[in-house]
Amino acid sequence: MKIYGIVLSSLLLVVFSCNHRNRTKKTSEVATTLPLKPNIVFILADDLGFTDLGFTGSDLYQTPNIDQLAKDGMYFPVAHSSHPTCQPSRISLMTGKTPGRLKAISHGSLGGVEGPGIEIPAEEVTLGEALQKGGYTTAHIGKWHIGQGDNQPKYRGFNVDIASNDFCCPGSYFYPYSSVSKNPNKDKLAAIPDLEGYNQGTHLTEALSNEAVKFISAQKNSDKPFYLNLWYYAVHTPIQSEKEKIKKYKALITPNTRHNHAAYAGLVEHLDDGVGRVLKALEENGLSENTVVIFMGDNGGELRNGITDNTPLRGGKGMFYEGGTRTPMFVKWPNVVKPGSVCNERVVGWDIYPTVLSIANIEGDANHNKNVDGEDLTPLLNNPKNTLEPREFNWLKYVAMVHYNSKLTERNWPGGSIIKDDWKLIEYFEMPVANVTHHFKLFNLKEDPSEKNNLVDSMPKKVNALKKAMQNWRKEIGADDYSMESFYGHLN
Repeated sequence: MKIYGIVLSSLLLVVFSCNHRNRTKKTSEVATTLPLKPNIVFILADDLGFTDLGFTGSDLYQTPNIDQLAKDGMYFPVAHSSHPTCQPSRISLMTGKTPGRLKAISHGSLGGVEGPGIEIPAEEVTLGEALQKGGYTTAHIGKWHIGQGDNQPKYRGFNVDIASNDFCCPGSYFYPYSSVSKNPNKDKLAAIPDLEGYNQGTHLTEALSNEAVKFISAQKNSDKPFYLNLWYYAVHTPIQSEKEKIKKYKALITPNTRHNHAAYAGLVEHLDDGVGRVLKALEENGLSENTVVIFMGDNGGELRNGITDNTPLRGGKGMFYEGGTRTPMFVKWPNVVKPGSVCNERVVGWDIYPTVLSIANIEGDANHNKNVDGEDLTPLLNNPKNTLEPREFNWLKYVAMVHYNSKLTERNWPGGSIIKDDWKLIEYFEMPVANVTHHFKLFNLKEDPSEKNNLVDSMPKKVNALKKAMQNWRKEIGADDYSMESFYGHLN
């Protein structure tokens, strides 16, 4: 039975998470019989919407394996990505820091503030590097999109680096995973390396899952724990799935079906098939009981061309509304996390870094950790009734012209947002070429989880308080001021 009611009711909860590491109510200790360094698999889906799973409310997509993973672990119905787009979000996952702190505020190199925002800064200690130093065998399989050359996974803490190209997405989801277009440079960047041995027609998601299974199987008799970054390209464009799957979902679509993109539904199923294969490999190799599995998405679901629908959330990828940053998140930790448990704390992508280190019993680099923004969520994993002290959540995004083919929709508008207690304030910066003036929107997420009622005119004191908090945060992290100069330069 789908648990859509849980999702809808969770939107009405007023429970938010903390700001300082380990500032929680008393937590029961993990059993001393548990291994000190469990294996860890972090599965990241690309562009997966909040309701894109059977478990979270889709009326079309079928995801039995991911649904089972959620039931076997803890579900976080109020989980956010670190950014509304993927590059800054992924940089945050690998560093534990807000994208704004690392000036990762513009997706791609066109428009917005130029600089280190499209790659992991060299001085940052990645999660892979911290785990590698702590005794883990590390692997990255799939999409990277946060560094080329010396910033590729194999140079940033991963012993194994498979199928990470130099672009956002594959040229094709079918072997040989390349494309031929009017842009040879783009085709070159989009080509997927390391998978030359697959057969014509093999779906990329299947190939990545095969590589993950090979890696897991090779660790069966290892005396070292492993960490696997399994970052699928799915369900990002190009929206391609096997003909049989497309035919299947076309037959299931009705005039009343909210989700109605058959090829996307097939791509979601490819993702689910892959997750199922990985979970099965852990079980067959006797590793399941000593492996923590984390699953989440990198940003909200894509709305372009009717790809998906994030209802009851407003908006989607690239936007500051809940649909732009809310993502499914589950954690399975045998003998620690109670199966079927739900934690209603508000959590975010930059929490992954300190949480994984805590699970692995690794302190990490002390200098790097001084400015880590994320929270260790293991107290919540031990007991979902535990609460963390309130904190502010801030997002910052400048113009991302490269992302939407220069169509100046709200997805592209530069600005920032803050969530504090029940309230969200969105600020949009001036963008004359799109007829956007500097303005704010205010929503009460408890009373209006779908963000339909803008209260900015009726609650000036609340607006000013949140505006001040937002400005203080930007000052604290040293965020660059927004400038239209590079944007106009691109247009000219």
